Formats: sequence, structure tokens, C-alpha cells
Amino acid sequence: MGMKDVLDEEIKRISFSSQEISKMRKVADEFVNSLKKKGIRAVVGGSLAKGTMVRKAGLSEVGSLVLDGHDPVGPDLGVRSANRAETERQDVDVFVVFDSDKDIVKLGKVLKGIKLPGVLKEVHGSRDYFQVDCGLIVLEAIPVLKNTFPEDAINVTDVSLSHVKYVVDEIKKNPKIADEIKLAKAFCRAQGCYGAEGYVHGFSGYSLEILVIYFGGFINFLKRVGRVSVIDPKKYFRNSNEVMREINSSKLNSPIVLVDPTYKYRNVCAGLGLETYERFLVVGSNFLKKPSLDFFERKDFDVESFRLNAGKGRRFVEVDLETDRQEGDIAGTKMKKFFDFFIRELERKGQVVVNREFIYSGSGQKAKGYLIVIEKGEIEIRGPSIGLEGACKAFRKANKDVVKKGKYLFRKEKVSVEGVFEKCLEVGSEMGGWGKLVSLQ
Repeated sequence: MGMKDVLDEEIKRISFSSQEISKMRKVADEFVNSLKKKGIRAVVGGSLAKGTMVRKAGLSEVGSLVLDGHDPVGPDLGVRSANRAETERQDVDVFVVFDSDKDIVKLGKVLKGIKLPGVLKEVHGSRDYFQVDCGLIVLEAIPVLKNTFPEDAINVTDVSLSHVKYVVDEIKKNPKIADEIKLAKAFCRAQGCYGAEGYVHGFSGYSLEILVIYFGGFINFLKRVGRVSVIDPKKYFRNSNEVMREINSSKLNSPIVLVDPTYKYRNVCAGLGLETYERFLVVGSNFLKKPSLDFFERKDFDVESFRLNAGKGRRFVEVDLETDRQEGDIAGTKMKKFFDFFIRELERKGQVVVNREFIYSGSGQKAKGYLIVIEKGEIEIRGPSIGLEGACKAFRKANKDVVKKGKYLFRKEKVSVEGVFEKCLEVGSEMGGWGKLVSLQ
């Protein structure tokens, strides 16, 4: 298949029909109206409002989304799938607007007192929000504070309505760009580069929308994004140097600095990690060379291939990771933090980590970590300069196997993957994540 054929086919696979969109919108609108009757203003947002919603894995032609009001998953909403177990749910954002922080506490009480189309769940985060689980779709009731100017926003979610308006206005200018955005989202999701969660460090949906709009399409995005490090779509600043001076330095530690078109002092790609970005550039280049629908299909991690690729002289390490924190972004981030700490400690102790993989489904409190390590059973640690007689005497007294090399003393230390891991466990609980070595070969 040529590039055009691949993209045309993928658009068919990931796009909802107008009927499905209407039915999802109806469910969201009815929810909004229920809140309105209680004197609370709410607005449908996210990709449903923007027209950039992507059909997730499992919600295919076979397992299409059906909203007919007869399924028992909710009193007013029915959702069915040919294979529900293999289906990812669609999130529908509903922004609930309040005048002050104090008013936000009303939301939970109101939601518990009205008729809902599904099961209510509170989610903790930088600002707590609520989910109404309706089966294959999940309404996310996200509280935001009304603000006239973006700089007045207390939380990043408070500018979400501005984001919706920006994307909708751009799509009105160029309706075809909506499909281009869908392609970018589907591609990044399949390649594990989608999501600003702390355990992913990928592209957020909003960042992809801006980038595809800026570059004029999905293919141009793939071709050109790697050539620039600072992007200012609205040209708020005179040049890249001014961007780097004006935006908070703590928000500049990302491979791309993307100036928010709705607020000039925000880097939309602040959560994008270098490792994720480099992986994206590689797969993007491969896709351009040889386009295929395979690039849009998320594949399960092949543990056996990973292990076999270790080769001789290298150790395969499998870790069961766990946390007691709230499932989702918080749990995933805590477990990833512990896994990364383990890797850093291995490298600090002279071990060479050749390959790594962190696997978390996005739900639950367990994850997996896999490593390929070149293990050095003994390392040398530098001590004091030989000119410091007192320090050298103390160093020799405290350590065995001390050797002199050049101008310094060195001590030898036995090291193993198991030993490093045990040391990491001593501080793991303080980090909110811990683990267990389940396989070492």
C-alpha cells in the first residue's frame, strides 16, 4: 500500500460515524443539562468537542460503540461490544465551571444527588475530578475555575476551554486538519508516545493538535518536527532566544518547547521526555520510508524476544513493580520512579543497562519492568588523593583490597544486580513504589 492508501484506510478505522458521535454527544449533553438544573454550568470539551476523537483499540468495525439505552450498564445508557474485554473505553470530557475554589466542593455532592448514566468514581489529582463509568464510554467531570485571562488560571485545567476554542477555530479554517490530527493521535498511541502522564512522558492530545495544525498535516509533522526545538505558532516572541528567556526555566527541560497559542508563557510540551521523543522520531522516520498500517497498531510487549535479544554475557532482569497509590497516573508514575531509580543505581555501580522496558496498563497498582544488563561483578571506587596522608590511612583502614592508581587510592567492591536491587528496596517505600525480582538469567 502507498502512503495515501495507508492513511485513508487508517482514517476509516479510527473515525466514529456521525451517528455514533451524535449519540455520545447526546449522553454528554444530557449530563450537562442535569448539572444545569442544579445551577451548575458545564461544557462538553476534549476531543469530542473539537472533532478529533479517535476510536481506540477494540472499538473497531466488529466491536463498534452502540448507544441505544437498553444495556444494563447504566439506567439511561447502553453500550455493547462484540468483545468488551478487549475494548478500551472512550473518555468524554465535561468541564464544570465554577467561580471560585470554594465552590468546587459542591460538585461531588451534586453528582451524588442526581440521576447518572453510570457509576460514579472520584479521582484524585492536582485537582480532584469525577468519572461516570458508562461502560464503553466514561464521562469525566472536570472542575475548572472561570477566568478571563489565562495568566489568572490556578490550575492548567482552567485554560482547557481556551484550548477547545483554539482547536475548533483552526479546524473551521481547515476542516481536513481534523483527520490529520486523528492520524497523529492514533500513531503516537500505537507507538507508546501518547499521554503526558508521568510514567509515559509523551505528547498530550493538545500538543499533537497544535503541532499538526502548525505543520499543516500529519506527514509534514513527522517530516519536520525533528528539525526544530522551539515552536511559537502565534509568534508571540521575536525569536527562540526570547522564548527561552521568558518562559519559566523549570518548564524548558523538554526536547521541544511549544508555546501555547492561548497563553504565551506556557510550554505545552513540558511533560515530553527525551527518551519518548527519540523513540517517536525513529518510528516516524521508519513509517515515512515504508508506510504500513502496522505502525498504527499497538502491539503487546514480547518478553521472550526481549530476553532472547539479550545475547551472551548479558543478564535478563524481570521485575514485578507495585505501589499502594491511586491507580492511573499516580500509581504509574510512582512505579516508574522506583524502576528508574533502580536503573540509576545499577549504572552508578558500574553496571551497563543495555535495554529497558516499563509496562503499565494505566489501571491497577502493579506494573512490570524489564532490563538487559551487562553485569560487572567487581568495580573500583576512587578514594582520596595519595597526597592526603591522613585520609589515605583512614581509607586503607576502612576498606580491604585497596590499590594505588596514579594519584589516587581505589577500593574494590563486589557488585550484583540482586545486591543493588536489595539496596533500592530499602528506600522504595519512601518513593511510593517497590518491587520484586522475579527472573534473573
